[in-house]
Amino acid sequence: MQLELLSDEDIKNKTLPIQFNRDQVAGIICFEIFDPEYAYMLCDQNIPILFVDTPVLSPAKPLNADRLYMENQTGLGAIIQSLVNKGKKTFGFVGEIHHCQSFMERYLTFRNTLELAGYPADLQYSLTAHHSDPSRRSGVDYRVYLSEQIEKMNQLPEVFICANDFVAFDLINVLHSRGYCVPGDVLVAGFDDSPESKLISPNLTSVHIHTQIMGFSAADLILSRIDNPFLNYRTVYTETTPVWRESTDTD
Repeated sequence: MQLELLSDEDIKNKTLPIQFNRDQVAGIICFEIFDPEYAYMLCDQNIPILFVDTPVLSPAKPLNADRLYMENQTGLGAIIQSLVNKGKKTFGFVGEIHHCQSFMERYLTFRNTLELAGYPADLQYSLTAHHSDPSRRSGVDYRVYLSEQIEKMNQLPEVFICANDFVAFDLINVLHSRGYCVPGDVLVAGFDDSPESKLISPNLTSVHIHTQIMGFSAADLILSRIDNPFLNYRTVYTETTPVWRESTDTD
């Protein structure tokens, strides 16, 4: 098994890593390949390939590969619906929705759940556009962006739903720096159930990804693709589970 890390130059030039040896590769598993053109280039290599999450997909240009995602709808929808049931009516979504397919699906779950609950998403509370990568652990420029956008709001929503935990950490940092209390002034939920979600104050409500079953599913998909290269392309979602913590405590 080879582990190859892509450089910025590899992605920019649409080239494979210099150490990549096609003759020794039976299949490729791609983690966090979110540049669409690079993903399409990989699909043209005539090598069995599996993407674990993908760039935001275009109906006009499908990605010809197997795809594995964590389930982005049920767990997050359950958190939103529960907060609606507790009387919350104003929600905002935070995260760069064009970063990857999973972020986009979480955003669509946010909108669809509220729409079906009778509270169409008020996008004045949603912070979804920024050039920085919000999936990284932290970013000063991203926190500056969040602070600027929070300052522009006449009032906060009752709930912020974040694209992942690290976006939520940046948001909570900004809210605290501006004198707001979580959950006293606004509730915040994330996604991923990262180890840090149990350490931050307040502990973060999130959606747990079952990494073991994702690993089993990835192995099954790539091995079956190697054995049967002419199978139809498959898209598989693995179960996720909501985890309630202090950041959405309404008592």
